[in-house]
Amino acid sequence: MLAIKNWREKYKIQEGDTTLLLLELFRIHQDHWDELRRRQMPSLDQFRQDIASTVEASKSLKEQTAKVLKALNVHPAAVKTIPLAAAIFAVFAALFAGILIAKAL
Repeated sequence: MLAIKNWREKYKIQEGDTTLLLLELFRIHQDHWDELRRRQMPSLDQFRQDIASTVEASKSLKEQTAKVLKALNVHPAAVKTIPLAAAIFAVFAALFAGILIAKAL
C-alpha cells in the first residue's frame, strides 16, 4: 500500500479518482487469474520428493556396486570366461530363434 500511496502523491491522484478504481479492478482481475493458474498447475512438492528418493536410491546402488566390484577384484577367479565357440553358437541360436518367431507372427 505504501507504493500506491507514493504513486498517488507523485502523480497527484485524488482518493476517489477513476484511475485508482481501474487499478483496483486490474488487481482483482490479476488475483483471479493467478488463483486459477495455481489450481491448474500441479504442485512440484511430489516431484521434488520423487527426485530426492531417486537420488537416495542411486547413491545406494552406487555404494552396493562399488562393494561388488571390490569383491570381484579381490577374487578374480569368481569371474568366468565363456569360450568363443559357445558365444558364437549362442548368437546364431538366438538369431535362428528370432527368425522362427518372426515367421510365426
